[in-house]
Amino acid sequence: MNIRTLKKAIGTALLCLSCVMPFGAAAASDYPIRPIRLVCPYAAGGLTDVLARVLAKRLSERIGQPVVVENRTGAGGIIGVDAVAKSPADGYTIVLVAQGLASVNASLHKNLPYDTLRDFAPISLVSTFSLVFVGNPELPPKSMEEFIATARAKPGKLDYGSAGNASTSHLMTELLKDQVGIDVVHIPFRGESAAFTELMGGRLTGMFATLGGALPSIQSGKLRALAVATKERNSLLPNVPTVSESGVPGFEVLGWYGILAPINVPKHIRDRLSKEFMAMAKEPEMRQMLASRGMDSVGSSPEAFSKMIKSETERWRQVVTKAKIQAD
Repeated sequence: MNIRTLKKAIGTALLCLSCVMPFGAAAASDYPIRPIRLVCPYAAGGLTDVLARVLAKRLSERIGQPVVVENRTGAGGIIGVDAVAKSPADGYTIVLVAQGLASVNASLHKNLPYDTLRDFAPISLVSTFSLVFVGNPELPPKSMEEFIATARAKPGKLDYGSAGNASTSHLMTELLKDQVGIDVVHIPFRGESAAFTELMGGRLTGMFATLGGALPSIQSGKLRALAVATKERNSLLPNVPTVSESGVPGFEVLGWYGILAPINVPKHIRDRLSKEFMAMAKEPEMRQMLASRGMDSVGSSPEAFSKMIKSETERWRQVVTKAKIQAD
């Protein structure tokens, strides 16, 4: 190869390289260039669906692309989550999950088609919500201390309701039982509303419920709030003690929602999405919108959310194993 030919070859190579490098950089910075699909693994109209649509609307406004909510239901949300796990890891399919789907199912289902820690890249925690133990205002117990004392005095005589088998309200009551050494009978319902009806009718002793779901009935006097499961008292119920204050030191359970993407999503896309969700969480409008639905607007880095999922998975694995809880 003579000098002229060599110079020509080098020049051509440098020209190609200069074309490729900006394209790669542009590809990273241009995301997203088309609509994003946000899978909600629950039916339209419920709390999770409402949250998904609130998040989708604001994310769309921030990134300049449509964010389409797709309700992918079935098997308690497993079908929708699994579909996302098997989707292309390109940042255009993400899923909104509650703690049960992300951190409890692994302990309940031997043949779960996905593994949260193996198959997903955590993007951000997006919301937490408080839980409150409620009872009938006309009947005992009138406090969490009284509930625990009566349960100790009469093993197996009191009952408690839940939003369903292996729901957060079920698991956290089993956690309470273990911590204070009581025996109360679990009565699962299909959602909180059905359980509230039994509570108001005096046919159920009490239950943990979402603050957003129970608050209207508490404010109207149809339900009595005995204790909140948060670390500190809730501003919406300032006169209601925490479970920890009620004789169960350190007891704290929060419900939560977060965003996941398929495991191999590129880092720059994962970081971009996380940045957007964290910024959204700080917006006054978002905080107010979620607060009106009994939720707190929060955000987190992918690393912090991953750590939380691991911690929650182990915490509820111990509860499920000890209480011998099985999936329906």
